[in-house]
Amino acid sequence: MIKQHYSGSARRSMNIIWNAAGSYDFDPPFLAFFPNGQPDDYLNMIIGLSVKWLDFPRITDFFERLGTGSTRDEASSVLWLGIENCIYGRELPERPRIEQMRVHRAEDFFRVNGMLSEQQMSFMSMKVYDQEEARWGGVLGRRVLDIGPNARKLARELEFDPSWDTDALLVKMHEILKVYFRINLSDQPPARRRSPGWRQALSRLLPGREDAEADLLVLRRGSGSGDRKGSVHLTHDRGLTPVSRDARKDMEYIRTVFGPCMYSDAEMRILESSLCVENDRSCRLWFIGEPKAVRTETQSQPETADRKTPSAGNQEREAQQLARDRELQRKRNEKYYQDHIFRITESIRNLTAQTEAIFRAYLQALPSASAHGTLNGSKVWRLPVLDDPKVFETDSDLAEADLRVDLLLDASQSRMNSQELICTQALVISRSLENCHIPVRVTAFRSLRGYTVLERLKEYGDKRGRGLFGYYAGGWNRDGLCLKTMDYLLEDEKKQGMSGRRILLVLTDAHPNDSLPLAPGPGRMFSREYEGDQAVEDAQRAVRLLRSHKIRCGAIYYGSTSHLDNVHQIYGHQYVRIRSLNQLADGVGELLQMNLREI
Repeated sequence: MIKQHYSGSARRSMNIIWNAAGSYDFDPPFLAFFPNGQPDDYLNMIIGLSVKWLDFPRITDFFERLGTGSTRDEASSVLWLGIENCIYGRELPERPRIEQMRVHRAEDFFRVNGMLSEQQMSFMSMKVYDQEEARWGGVLGRRVLDIGPNARKLARELEFDPSWDTDALLVKMHEILKVYFRINLSDQPPARRRSPGWRQALSRLLPGREDAEADLLVLRRGSGSGDRKGSVHLTHDRGLTPVSRDARKDMEYIRTVFGPCMYSDAEMRILESSLCVENDRSCRLWFIGEPKAVRTETQSQPETADRKTPSAGNQEREAQQLARDRELQRKRNEKYYQDHIFRITESIRNLTAQTEAIFRAYLQALPSASAHGTLNGSKVWRLPVLDDPKVFETDSDLAEADLRVDLLLDASQSRMNSQELICTQALVISRSLENCHIPVRVTAFRSLRGYTVLERLKEYGDKRGRGLFGYYAGGWNRDGLCLKTMDYLLEDEKKQGMSGRRILLVLTDAHPNDSLPLAPGPGRMFSREYEGDQAVEDAQRAVRLLRSHKIRCGAIYYGSTSHLDNVHQIYGHQYVRIRSLNQLADGVGELLQMNLREI
């Protein structure tokens, strides 16, 4: 597969491309990997050699005009097999060893694909697979019997002559598109060239490449109180990508905008190596607390902010403006709280009463060991043998429930018009549970430039939770990675000795959507956007992982009817829908009962 990737073994792939191209002053638009994530040395070399032997800007213009879509993705994959044949023939006289490398690549194709499951094979394009099987089977001298006559004819067409120049190669590629894929590029307007054009053009094949300044955090000022007439829908522009060409610049942008990470570099390496895998292997993580320091340092700065150029100075100015915007949203949250103090106080009182009743009923089934009460016959031997007097049982006390609750708040741009309401909902839930001696931690999450940023707004035991007023919405939301991260952290806390049962409640609109695509899976050459069904399925898998570790997970759904199917698919029956603050106590009470019954 060919994809954009800039971490780990990507450096090795880039070095191979640079060596083959004979140039070290460009940023490769493609890197090649096997379905198992290992770098594909042979195809990376072909990418580099195509820079050496062909008019690369014209080739990339061709792929830019090809656009995207499943048919176009298939066509792109097939045409690269033709380019491979041409480049191989040209390079063979100068580099005889390339023949052996090609044979090894063919053997790897059958080895890797032979280990794929039936489910993984179902995600593959059979048209592409047939052509790859024909190509690499031919390299090994194998007869391929299970492809049809049209596929055989196309395989012969893809044996591009090594003597062809770029003009002849483009003519042939146009013919193949028209005959085998019903695509006529002459009917499409020419792509707008950028400078340098060849760096940009192939981004249409694999969503992910963009100008560095494209994915910025912008805090818009919506109604905040749930006015759906101004609801926000984040869309994917395939001409842009969420990351810059320099991973260090992305990290510096995240650090400047959000502040330093709560964890050390060593801890982050452990986290990312465990979590940023499979669909998320191009992603990064970042953990922050309430940005008080940033706000204090920048409050007196001038009101200008350059959101166009991500230089160090402009990033600092943008961080200053964002800090002011965050402070403005904090004041809006506090004002909403003061304006609705009586309703909020009543909601806290109602939910506290419901929670006490629910947990008292729940705890009756959880007797605790005691030195007096009802004798437990299965433990009576401990009195004479271990001198342990706690062989009796009494009803548990609510203060000894040994339960912790985590609230996870979607803080993406799609929540712009509900910021004050979400802040208030989190505050009501956390204060009500803390009143019942149930520790609550609150985390907000959003994604930007490939980083999923988790912001701690409240820690366990903080009964007032003033940090919740710092909630604001901006960026994207990669729900699957965030839920996996919460699972990892909760499991790690358990290993560190933090005992007790865990419940994770997610305040969500059930619309996962990220600018960084899903990494290509086994047998797929191209990535898919993190949106729609594939994003919902990714979040669903993360919820199943949480529940497999006995972490109860449910959703408090505050969103449009159009996404009700999503919340049901991700969380099953473990969700409640909230349309107003008045419904919060009953809804959360019902959700707690559902989760406690499972415990």
